[in-house]
Amino acid sequence: MALLSTFAQNKKAVRDSIALIRFNKAVAAVEAKDFVIIVDTYVTGDGNYETNTDKANFLSYEKKFVFLQGQIIAGNSYTNKLTVSDYSQVTDKKGNISISMHVRGNFINGKVEISLRKGFNNADVIITPTQGSFRRFSGEVVPRAESKYFKRSGEI
Repeated sequence: MALLSTFAQNKKAVRDSIALIRFNKAVAAVEAKDFVIIVDTYVTGDGNYETNTDKANFLSYEKKFVFLQGQIIAGNSYTNKLTVSDYSQVTDKKGNISISMHVRGNFINGKVEISLRKGFNNADVIITPTQGSFRRFSGEVVPRAESKYFKRSGEI
């Protein structure tokens, strides 16, 4: 019985350490402003949660620009290239990270808020455009070089 308890504790410790490694990798990508969040789940217009299977629905931050692609995120089928202003990143006492930025592009202007809880590499994202309805989704934060997202050519 004691052996089973020790085995379970070791398994939990391994899971926790893997989660912490993933979190630290996500934080490093966020701080480098070189990451991708592919939509995992999103909130529909009527408030229901849906699962996404299309790797073409994503938010990426590529050094100077944010790219939003997909109907779920951007409300259009373009690859929206947005300029970032008023970027702020705050870490609270518990180690949770909150990012807020204003973005401006041809079709989308608004605010993007990203929340990353300590110990997890999944982020909650809220996009609040100046016109239209807000978009809410969550997904894994991955360094851009390691992501398997599908970015269309012809950014707008």
